[in-house]
Amino acid sequence: MAFVFELPEVGEGVVEAEVVSWNVAEGDVIDVDQPLCEITTDKAQLEISSPKAGTVLKLHGVPGDIIKVHAPLVEIDTDGTAPAPKPKAAKALPPAAPPPPAVAPPPPASNGQTRATPAVRREARELGIDVAAVPGTGPGGRVTRADLAQFRAPPAAPAARAPAAHVVPSGAEERIKIIGIRRKIAEQMRRSKDTAAHFTYVEEVDCTALVDLRTKIKHQASARGIKVTYIPIIMKATSQVLRDFPTINAVMDEDRGELVVKGDHHIGVSTDTPNGLTVPIIRSVEQKSILQIAVDMAEVTERARTGKATLNDLRGGTFTMTSVGAIGGVMATPILNIPEVAILGVNAIREQAVVRDGEIVIRPMMYLSPSFDHRVIDGAVAARFVAALKDVLEHPEKLFMDLR
Repeated sequence: MAFVFELPEVGEGVVEAEVVSWNVAEGDVIDVDQPLCEITTDKAQLEISSPKAGTVLKLHGVPGDIIKVHAPLVEIDTDGTAPAPKPKAAKALPPAAPPPPAVAPPPPASNGQTRATPAVRREARELGIDVAAVPGTGPGGRVTRADLAQFRAPPAAPAARAPAAHVVPSGAEERIKIIGIRRKIAEQMRRSKDTAAHFTYVEEVDCTALVDLRTKIKHQASARGIKVTYIPIIMKATSQVLRDFPTINAVMDEDRGELVVKGDHHIGVSTDTPNGLTVPIIRSVEQKSILQIAVDMAEVTERARTGKATLNDLRGGTFTMTSVGAIGGVMATPILNIPEVAILGVNAIREQAVVRDGEIVIRPMMYLSPSFDHRVIDGAVAARFVAALKDVLEHPEKLFMDLR
């Protein structure tokens, strides 16, 4: 008997998902709860497990395909009566076809309805574009973000002819399909740059007292099995300062043209994982101690790195911190994690020669490089926010003197 397993509802408002990879093949014998595949949605990358044991008869879709919720995902022979599928011979990939001419776009989906992901439809609304009028070049005529950009782009002026450049072969090449989390990152970054009016404000912080505090906390925390980096301390300082700058702890509701100021400080921390950049959330930072933040951060980033993060781990952030200080570099200009309106770039602490009381001394110095959405955050507000954060980091005893 063939059981058709449909793509389940994997999150509120999620209507489709992209197949990232298959963990089984047609003809495999599988158990209940055995991982079938990995999918990605607009919110997270998830693992889908089998609800039944049996033999895999058919897989619906290949990596990169979009599957609708409640559409067939896997067909399973649950009683052994169905014939096993014949193994398929491997086929060489055909050479890439040239792009279709502009006057002959790919046909729309067979049901006559425009195919587009919720994120693409949302961007079309933001751009004032009727998505039904856009020729889709994705699989099955699906409208992509590139199609939106092409649709709204003005006609290019004819370019003057120039001699063709001579291309010197440089050896073999590899083409890597951009799918899954990597594609979601690309789409999110492009949407962020197209939506928000970014500006970055840079300030230098003397970390002498911060280094001393971390050294004292580190030894005490280590005895309790807790590892404390600078990030939990800076996160707590940021939360303290956000109380005086509530519009920075906010998100933009693009559909309604409203700035939504958040009362809770759900701070995300950009995390490098094997699947790409993810931003797990440390919730209610304003209510937690530095040690509790350190514990929560270690747990949630470990789930992100091992692909076990839940939807709750990854959504609902109000502010983001990003740091590549452990790798190197002087500073970076981070891209906003929209719909949030601010992100804090934390950079490496380096010993530098600075002037104090007319003398040149060596101090551990760090650049803060936050970015803001200039549509709703003025430069003066950003400067005052960074100045207040600099003051707390240079005098971290204020973290323990807040009576609010």
